[in-house]
Amino acid sequence: MPKSLLIRTWNIAHGRDVPPGPDHAHVRRKLLREMARVMVEDEPDIVLLQEVPVWAADLLREHTGMGVTLAASYGAHIPFVHVPLPLPVGAAVGRALPDLVRTQVEGQAQAILYGPALLLVSARRVQLNERTRLRGEPRIAQLARLRHRRAGRELVVANVHADPGGDKQVEKAGFVLERFARGAPMVLAGDLNLGTESGGVRALRARGFVEESGEVGIDHVLVRGFELDWAATRWLPERRDLRRNGSRPVRLSDHDPVDAVVSFA
Repeated sequence: MPKSLLIRTWNIAHGRDVPPGPDHAHVRRKLLREMARVMVEDEPDIVLLQEVPVWAADLLREHTGMGVTLAASYGAHIPFVHVPLPLPVGAAVGRALPDLVRTQVEGQAQAILYGPALLLVSARRVQLNERTRLRGEPRIAQLARLRHRRAGRELVVANVHADPGGDKQVEKAGFVLERFARGAPMVLAGDLNLGTESGGVRALRARGFVEESGEVGIDHVLVRGFELDWAATRWLPERRDLRRNGSRPVRLSDHDPVDAVVSFA
């Protein structure tokens, strides 16, 4: 039987340190390399990221040593007029103006990272909100089927970033994941923008998903078909502080990562 799997979700806010405050410094550049080191320092098996620059897959692969599959919510474009931009142009603008350019100009994606014990079998992307001409930000469920090499078992993961109050989006993500899983154990995690007693999270629990934790906010790790060894737990904020030679620390992102530990039933 394989060892337990450490699963982590983190909204990385496009690599920014937000919000600065009296106890924290602020730097005007993206901190994706520093975030990559923090997110893998205890060797998680699966990391689900939200608010990832659409160009960042190679950077994450290089600086985490993990496999990476990335799904774009939308590409680089000029806001409001929706004129597409070449990715290098969006990336350059995002790097040059990190405090002003967070999403649309450089494009936004979600990423699933997986460790050496796991093999990526397939991946897909499903939009969760309605397609309308004047719709806001596209919200997606990023799906991945992974195979545990030693156990010979498969599992499926849904990386979800929903709108605030997006109960229907989260419920839809659960149904989509169930169909994708075809009976395999499931993980549904990400920035759901919902509390533990929201309609969307309650709907998932009613269909057998388990979290068993009040130690989360709007970021969740729910599982079905696994033994839950360690319920979803939010990091202490200080754990994402970047220390800088006696200066005030920089706090990475405006979200705390959330961890859970599972094993095959």
